[in-house]
Amino acid sequence: MGGVALLLWGLRMVRIGITDAWGTEVRTALGASLSNRFKAFFTGLGVTVLLQSSSATALLTASFSGQGIITTAPALAVLLGADVGTTLVAQILTFDLSALSPFLIAIGVAMFTYSDAGRTRDIGRLALGIGMMLLSLKLILAASLPMRESEVIQEIFASLGNDLVLAVIVAAIVAWLAHSSLATVLLIITLASTEVLEPTVTFAFVLGANIGGAIPPFVATLGAVSSARRPPLGNLIFRVCGVLLVLPWLTSLASWSAQFDIGTPRLIASFHMFFNIALACVFLPMINRMASLTQRLLPDDEEESHELKPMHLDKSAFETPLVALVNAEREVLRMGEVVERMFRNTFIALKKNDIELAKKTRKMDQVANLFYDEVKLYLTKLSRETLGEKESERCNEIMTFATNLEHIGDIISVDMIDSILRKKLVDRHKMSLQDREDINSLYQPVLLSFNLSLSVFTSGDIGMARQLLAKKYQFRKLEKAAVVNHLNKLREDVTYNSQLSALQLDVLRDLKRINSHLTSVAYPILEAAGQLRSRLRTTDTAETTEIKT
Repeated sequence: MGGVALLLWGLRMVRIGITDAWGTEVRTALGASLSNRFKAFFTGLGVTVLLQSSSATALLTASFSGQGIITTAPALAVLLGADVGTTLVAQILTFDLSALSPFLIAIGVAMFTYSDAGRTRDIGRLALGIGMMLLSLKLILAASLPMRESEVIQEIFASLGNDLVLAVIVAAIVAWLAHSSLATVLLIITLASTEVLEPTVTFAFVLGANIGGAIPPFVATLGAVSSARRPPLGNLIFRVCGVLLVLPWLTSLASWSAQFDIGTPRLIASFHMFFNIALACVFLPMINRMASLTQRLLPDDEEESHELKPMHLDKSAFETPLVALVNAEREVLRMGEVVERMFRNTFIALKKNDIELAKKTRKMDQVANLFYDEVKLYLTKLSRETLGEKESERCNEIMTFATNLEHIGDIISVDMIDSILRKKLVDRHKMSLQDREDINSLYQPVLLSFNLSLSVFTSGDIGMARQLLAKKYQFRKLEKAAVVNHLNKLREDVTYNSQLSALQLDVLRDLKRINSHLTSVAYPILEAAGQLRSRLRTTDTAETTEIKT
């Protein structure tokens, strides 16, 4: 048991080391695998070889699918690639590399303990994890040697040989509980190398481990939106179908494979690999059909059914900070959708003097505040974990953007709704056509900035950040012109209602504040890219030269 625990902990150390050191690059690569199924397949394969966890890849992919960044079909291709990727890691670890474990552990401890640099510490954690994994395999092998002499163990495995379905179920449960098909397969290989297991039972265990490895991502996304649940469901269906197709031929396969003199560990790892390659060859051409099937099994949610509370803040994802950050992003995006709907409703209510809609919109701010409070609590707990430099920066960026959205919600629910109620009282004094046109001319740019800011927040794209900041300067000119037009009207028409004038200026001010909160997401992106000049200059100069061209 100690060796198994050390193996699982070593896997965790490797995964954390990779995600902390290169998490942003992994996320970018995964998010870019949208163009075709083959690119998605090989991206999933590569990411899983790095993370050494198909479950982590599956959870990342499910998060992207839930955000609408990646559709179900390429997401399924990513998971097929992930299944193959984890078999390559198993192939590598079947070599006897235990002699390297003391060296890797010593180097890892030294780099992790005595280095101040974030990435160097992460690489040290990675080396330490690999060393622990190699050491654990040696310990498991030593502990399992006496099993060959145990009559009880032989009876148990003999009974499983007579019931291969039970063997598949047992291995699936073990892989599910371990949250790792890789660790389970390595354990199976180690046991089989001591000749405790018959080849047929060993192959059945490998099939079960493949099913069990697909269960944790499926269970973890049960509370998520349908689009996030489809890829793990499709991957589970792939594996179950593959096992059902192979299981009747398992005895024949075991007999046929005996002719290959490549050693038991290599034979089992090869069976594991070719099984997943065969799954990819069979199901990759059928990926669109599987996507349609999962769409029918998990139809789109009702628009309001998943809006009332956060659903993706899974604390178990803290052990993989990259996944936890994506979970927080998803909730902030949902919060942004709520705030955007509040903004739309506010202008409808302002135009139509719809007091009931205004009151309903004010209540929606409670939903936005709930999202904000839960995301803040989640990120606070996540920040107590060991985060890499880039992960810490992203954590702060998510929190900052959520705070800006919360401020926008307050502006809408307090100030703008108050303007609507005041407008009802002074509605006998009609706004001039010019004033209405000025408000409308500012409403549309802010609405566009809403959508663009959410995209910039998700992607970190420099081009879109430049576009968002350029829109801010365009808006500033429109806002100044609207204020000047209104003040000129006051000078020309001394009978213009003062309450209506104050309302007009308040709405213009609120729109300016909202737009400033939205565009603030662009500044750190452009600053990191070296495309943001100093803002300590006159306003007119800053408007034209703040972005480097």
